[in-house]
Amino acid sequence: MMPSDHFVMFYNEMFKFLAKQDPQALDRYYARVAARQGNFTLDQYRREGLKGVYTYYCRIRVEENCDLDLDLKPDYLRLRMNKCPSLSKALDSDGGASPVYCDHCPGWCLRVLSAAGFWEVYDLESRTEPVCDEWIYTDRELCRRKYEELLAKRGPDLIRTNLDVVPPFLTNRIADSRRFEFMNPHFPKAFAFLRETDLASLPDGKVVIDGENVFANISSPTLTPFGDDGKAEAHRRYIDIHAPICGEETIGTFTMTKRELSLPFDEKDDYVLYKARCEPLSLKVGEFVAFFPPYGGHRPGCTIAATPPKGYRKVCVKVKAV
Repeated sequence: MMPSDHFVMFYNEMFKFLAKQDPQALDRYYARVAARQGNFTLDQYRREGLKGVYTYYCRIRVEENCDLDLDLKPDYLRLRMNKCPSLSKALDSDGGASPVYCDHCPGWCLRVLSAAGFWEVYDLESRTEPVCDEWIYTDRELCRRKYEELLAKRGPDLIRTNLDVVPPFLTNRIADSRRFEFMNPHFPKAFAFLRETDLASLPDGKVVIDGENVFANISSPTLTPFGDDGKAEAHRRYIDIHAPICGEETIGTFTMTKRELSLPFDEKDDYVLYKARCEPLSLKVGEFVAFFPPYGGHRPGCTIAATPPKGYRKVCVKVKAV
């Protein structure tokens, strides 16, 4: 294992290097880190809510030897970093800390929390002192109030938020889906269908919910082993909401880049297929994942089980994007 001192130095110099590249180089790096971090956090965040986020950071506090205070309330979690060990090491290095060193934490954290259905305000406070503050909310309006309060206090360079960012994908429990209905005018009907319908009683086939605005496809696919040899897909006119009816499915997630966005697109059937290294996301009955155009690439119909399960059924709700 690489000692933390060496790792921080590598991180620090890499940030300096990427900052000299094109303006999106660091952002692409943060997106890749977020995709990997999602493997370790999204299941816990989705199934345990804020308590799952709290549990994760309790472990990080020990593993990274952080002077970190955690305050869990019913509708938010506050994280107060009193002394960041990572920035402290970078500041003490001969080369000095990268001016954007602190941006990497909100760079990936905000993305993962967006995918899990949380809203966050990240207060960097200073780029030369190893302190910062985070507020993670289940209520978007509470988050907005905190954001406006801190923005007036410190200015945009030190305050980060995911309030108005549509993530490539969103995963949560169907029972909690009302929290996300503001994201699309057709979501109330789509999520009401998932919450209120006896999906197991429906035969395979198309279910019209609201004309061409919202409809569902019920299917019984044979799941294939998850790996790097399959093709992913993405859409432009419709949001996909996948949810198991019986059994468990693994869906690959991938954030589309300029290269994939430029591939030939089938306008009539609203899809593009491409090769990509996806990150696995497992869904159980009662959970959903929504993929947003144009960046929400995905590879459905997979399993990580040694033997593909029999009798699997699912629903994919198609929601017109606006």
